[in-house]
Amino acid sequence: MSREKVKIFPLVLSTGLISCVATALMAWVFLITEKPIAAAQQMKNTAALSQVLPAFDNQPTQEAATFGSVTFYAARKNGQITGFAGETVTTKGYAGEVSILAGLKPDGTITTVLVTKQSETPGLGTVVCERIRKKTLSGLLAGKKETGLPPNRILDQFNGMKTEAGQTPWAVKKDGGNLDAVTGATITSRAVGGAVFAIAETFARNREQLLKEKNQ
Repeated sequence: MSREKVKIFPLVLSTGLISCVATALMAWVFLITEKPIAAAQQMKNTAALSQVLPAFDNQPTQEAATFGSVTFYAARKNGQITGFAGETVTTKGYAGEVSILAGLKPDGTITTVLVTKQSETPGLGTVVCERIRKKTLSGLLAGKKETGLPPNRILDQFNGMKTEAGQTPWAVKKDGGNLDAVTGATITSRAVGGAVFAIAETFARNREQLLKEKNQ
């Protein structure tokens, strides 16, 4: 055996051992963090749902039904359905995916819209998506505490709206529709409007099935 081969063998062996140890450590870290991460995600999902749903005493995430690209979660109070939350993701945002969560009454009327994930342009697309409470000097001096979701004129315009199955998709005014948009963020406004419509229209098409399944 040549000197070169003698030198290479320990190097290969040590590299292999290091790889095995690193893999084992990664697997161990995954195992000990898997449950905490899942629990944290569950809490995050429940918190988001509580912002768009009426009061509930069930676990909406355990009562999910998916139709195409939209997933619905049922809210119950004393066993009775009080509302639904529809969730979908659109890839038509200016910077990519935008995740939408919308609360609906059992008749399909939208109550609240929330953007749960986005990476739109700060100061433009984020104006469409974010709910940020603006603090005023008078409010601070008065010690006024505001509750509920911060307002957002684009997201709040959907409150009270509903659609029927097969209805023409909603559009922003620039495209001949009735929806307001943020100047300079038309693409984001379109994406949000399209996603909210998808939730409402999908609910309309599957309303009877959703109510029947959840009441069984």
